Amino acid sequence: MKTLAFTLLFFTSFICVSKELPSKFENNLIYLNPKLNDGTTVLFFTDTGGGWNAISKELSDKYQWKLESRQAGNDTIEVTEMPSFDKSAWIPKAGLNNWWAGKLQVVPIKELSKTKHHDGTLGGRWHAEKVIDFNYPDKRIAILLEAPSGGNFSKVQLGFQKNQAGNYTMAFPSIDISVEGKTIPMLLDTGASAWPSKEALSQLDVSGEQVATSFIIASIFDDWVKSHPEWTVVDKACLLSKQPMIRVPQVKIAGNVVGPVWFTRRDDHNFHQYMSSMMDRQIDGALGGSALKYLRIIVDYPNEQALVESDK
Repeated sequence: MKTLAFTLLFFTSFICVSKELPSKFENNLIYLNPKLNDGTTVLFFTDTGGGWNAISKELSDKYQWKLESRQAGNDTIEVTEMPSFDKSAWIPKAGLNNWWAGKLQVVPIKELSKTKHHDGTLGGRWHAEKVIDFNYPDKRIAILLEAPSGGNFSKVQLGFQKNQAGNYTMAFPSIDISVEGKTIPMLLDTGASAWPSKEALSQLDVSGEQVATSFIIASIFDDWVKSHPEWTVVDKACLLSKQPMIRVPQVKIAGNVVGPVWFTRRDDHNFHQYMSSMMDRQIDGALGGSALKYLRIIVDYPNEQALVESDK
């Protein structure tokens, strides 16, 4: 009887999430801001290319949420259930068919946010198993029951690394883009971020400490610089990585030509070795908000595809 009740509860909760989620967009990064039952707003940074589903220990201690210990490699971590949210400003759990099984890791807020700006993060495995409508031009995010069959969308196949049971490992989507006719495999990464210098802020025409970017491996970045001296480059554009940025005039995504798009340089091994080990194939970078800002992109995880519509 208990199992049946749980199944019905999960099924009902999932069906109800075909709606717009409480959110705010800052510098083309997406934050969800649901409310607890007492009216307190909880701010989550969303990141399709990140591994953490987590919430701050400070918030957990305040509300005395029940903790559970789990083994993660050689470490023991603490996790808790997704909080109970007010129905007027609610978000769903993570997908259940992955290591997190809908739970959040509990960590000090300083480990979640360099500026203590947000209370939690929602990574790839929160997005898993859902159909998510990222509408950047309208600054809206919604959960859909299924991907739309009409409209002016073009489709692109996504790739996912899976385990022997057929479930996502990290639920990191790979996607192909094209620059000057060359196909480049990328991580679809809504959380790709840079901490821009004053010159970079001026060139990007934004304000704030953290902004959306896209990443590209050094070998491609350096080739672009050599081949296109007319493309704008900002040296030491990211205050954390000390890496430069380049302004690419046009990028093709699922047949949609958008731009300009800013890319931040990263060493090849960051993607060829580290990130690619968690994906279905080798990738050359990450497609983030500096490109996605032009698009409405519906990520259909169950069918491993994205529907893309440009605002142009």
